[in-house]
Amino acid sequence: MNRNLKSGIGCILFFLLSCAVFAQSQTSLDLKQTDYIGRYNLKPDLVLEVTQDGEHLKLLPSFWGSAIVFNPIGKDKFESLLRPRMKFEFKRDPKGQVVELVSTGNRELNGVARRLPRGDSKAVEFLLAGKAGKAKAKLDQPSEKVSEARIVKLGFNLLRFRPSQAKCALEFLSSFESQYPNSADLQQLIGLASLMSKNRQNALNAFRKAAAIEPGDSMSASAIRLLDPNKAAPTPKDSWKLPFDIDKLFEQPSEEEIEKVRADWKNRDLRTKDVTVEHKSEMQLGGRKYQIRVFSHTVQNRKHYGAVLVPDGAKRGNSPVVLELHGVNARYSPFDIAKVKTPRLFGENRSHPIIAVPSFRGNTLVLEDKTFVSEGSPADAWDGAADDAIAFLNLITSKVPEADTGRISAFGKSRGGTVALLVGVRDKRIRSVVNWAGPSGWFSNMGTFGWSLKEQVRWGLWEKWKPGRGWG
Repeated sequence: MNRNLKSGIGCILFFLLSCAVFAQSQTSLDLKQTDYIGRYNLKPDLVLEVTQDGEHLKLLPSFWGSAIVFNPIGKDKFESLLRPRMKFEFKRDPKGQVVELVSTGNRELNGVARRLPRGDSKAVEFLLAGKAGKAKAKLDQPSEKVSEARIVKLGFNLLRFRPSQAKCALEFLSSFESQYPNSADLQQLIGLASLMSKNRQNALNAFRKAAAIEPGDSMSASAIRLLDPNKAAPTPKDSWKLPFDIDKLFEQPSEEEIEKVRADWKNRDLRTKDVTVEHKSEMQLGGRKYQIRVFSHTVQNRKHYGAVLVPDGAKRGNSPVVLELHGVNARYSPFDIAKVKTPRLFGENRSHPIIAVPSFRGNTLVLEDKTFVSEGSPADAWDGAADDAIAFLNLITSKVPEADTGRISAFGKSRGGTVALLVGVRDKRIRSVVNWAGPSGWFSNMGTFGWSLKEQVRWGLWEKWKPGRGWG
């Protein structure tokens, strides 16, 4: 046989053998991951569902709005990709079958969850699927420990975390009226479910029943006052008063008012002056080395700071920019630069983008043992923060040569998500925006449990709500 032909056949056989081995290893990997897929019962009304999404496993607890993506750290062991303090370990029986999931690092999820067999659906799963009748039938089984508190909690969680299932919640809660005829809490939840289902008359009837059961309850009284102001008890004499008309405050803005806001945005001076590199260092994030540069600059006569994380080895004008805009906690700050989320979220693409983190006015950036405090009031947390983000972007486009100014995105969580939307509207250099749980539509969409924001403000004035109280 011709030597070249032999060599060619040998290469082909080696290639096919390599493919077979690779396919076998991939199959083994897939089979191993499928070992974990299933549902795990942690508490009577808390099921942890493990599924496969591409190369990753993810876990979705009952009522959670987003899943936890697993990052493997050992045999049968994982951690949360975004919150590594959360650890998960699968336990096997003597036959090697996965039977339990042990979770640590999150107070709500800590514990040992038992794997559920197929077909053994829990009441909470039926509710989340919109099947109120099946949920009720499940709870009617002798093995279930049903109480008023459990039903109220299930209904409340469904309304709170799955408002789209308000009609299911209404059907479910109403099916227990005869079982708990003296429960004001149950009637109040029926009222809220009716309100969220756009049935204000039914809501009024439920709150009236709740008031009859507990005559002194302020929640029922305030709800009736909003739903039937002509027949309700008068406004409390000692309630807070505002020096302006609430109805006027909540009117839709006119085109003239909107244009004035746009003109104001356009005329703001967001040029950065006195730009100085305050700190340089290197840092490993998500398995990638970054060059850290902390800039100080003056904008609107205030000294501000911001951090830029440039991928090691980035070339001039070749790296897209992601503005990572942080949210707030009770103190608004500090924000640890080492905890930026972009590297983990971008996964295999983390090598490419520059991460830019502005320190909003009155906020603090932390890098190891150093702190950088921007001047200004942290209470100017929306429009002012958008100014700060745009000003820092101006600095980046002129002082960070690796930046590709034609590829700029804004990403933020919570307050940062709202600021990302504002920045995206105001600055055309920003090509895309990612809003992660950021509030929007303040007047039209920010109501809670069926009440409009205006109704919540009235309620808060009547009952003198302090920060942290109320519906939102």
